[in-house]
Amino acid sequence: MYGKIGSTALAAGAPAATLAYTGLPLLWLIVSALTLLAAGFALLRLVPRGQR
Repeated sequence: MYGKIGSTALAAGAPAATLAYTGLPLLWLIVSALTLLAAGFALLRLVPRGQR
């Protein structure tokens, strides 16, 4: 925390910068997967269930 200023920023930002540089949109894949999962659960709630 009180060490070199650049080392902490570099350690925190290096993985994100590497993923952005390589073109791997990992964050957007996770966001889209969770959105599709939420949409699926919403559709399950909208579909009427048969009476037992």
